[in-house]
Amino acid sequence: MNEKKHERFIRIVERHMDVLINDFEKLGNCASKVSYDYTEEEVERIVEELEQQVALLRERFAGKKNFSLSADTTTQGR
Repeated sequence: MNEKKHERFIRIVERHMDVLINDFEKLGNCASKVSYDYTEEEVERIVEELEQQVALLRERFAGKKNFSLSADTTTQGR
């Protein structure tokens, strides 16, 4: 298949977004106080982690490199 990079990007991102949206809906189901018991601190930790992951995603799309002590500055650290 001879697919352009942008077309491949769209196809893959749409698939991953569907999975993430579905997973967010499942996570939201855990908010039911009828079925689950949780503290506000636990909720805050969950939301903070999600926000941190979104911030990291923004950095990756912005092309920011992760910290690395490596002498090779052309490679992105992981």
